[in-house]
Amino acid sequence: MKKSLFVANSMTITGIVLALIGVVAIVCGENFFEHLIQIAGGAIALMSLFMLVMRIAKSKDGDSKLEKSLMIIMFAFALIGGVLLFCFAEQLTRIFAIILGAIILLGAVMMIILTLMYREKGSKLSLVYLISSIVVLIAVGILGFLFIRDPEFGNKVMAIVLGILMILLGLLLLFESFMVRKVIKLFNDNLLTDGQNAEVETVEAEAEVIDEDKPAGE
Repeated sequence: MKKSLFVANSMTITGIVLALIGVVAIVCGENFFEHLIQIAGGAIALMSLFMLVMRIAKSKDGDSKLEKSLMIIMFAFALIGGVLLFCFAEQLTRIFAIILGAIILLGAVMMIILTLMYREKGSKLSLVYLISSIVVLIAVGILGFLFIRDPEFGNKVMAIVLGILMILLGLLLLFESFMVRKVIKLFNDNLLTDGQNAEVETVEAEAEVIDEDKPAGE
């Protein structure tokens, strides 16, 4: 049975989409997450509004009043949440950058403390490792401080890093899709060749049987 190219085609499409998202993230920079939150909020609001209208217009007769009320309240809250996400996307991205910066800064400080506490004393290699580790951790801590001080810078850095990762992942998926496509094509070609050989062997076997069944002298 021939293998379908569905998996390879899906990987190709996914790789292209991820690469495009990565390019958009790098181009948009600090505004990428804001637009992303606005899109998510708008989608949630529209879907919730649609479900709310459908729920009110076509309520099931078997549902109790409590169930109907709970469903309506749930969709109403989802609608409000989507609208809030859309309207306050900029503030949310700033808060996210500040929180991430605080986590990075605190993590760097904790790692410096642990490195100083558990270092091996009297070892030159340990001293070199200690100095290099502290330098790296200080750089990470400064980056976290910059995220807190300038959330737009934090969002821009995150968008660029995310964009690069998405592009690399997209290219990897494209490469893998070509490899999968090649394997599937080789498998189908071998299957077709085996089928043709089997047909030839069947015809030859039938010809031999006919020759054996013929009376001698014919």
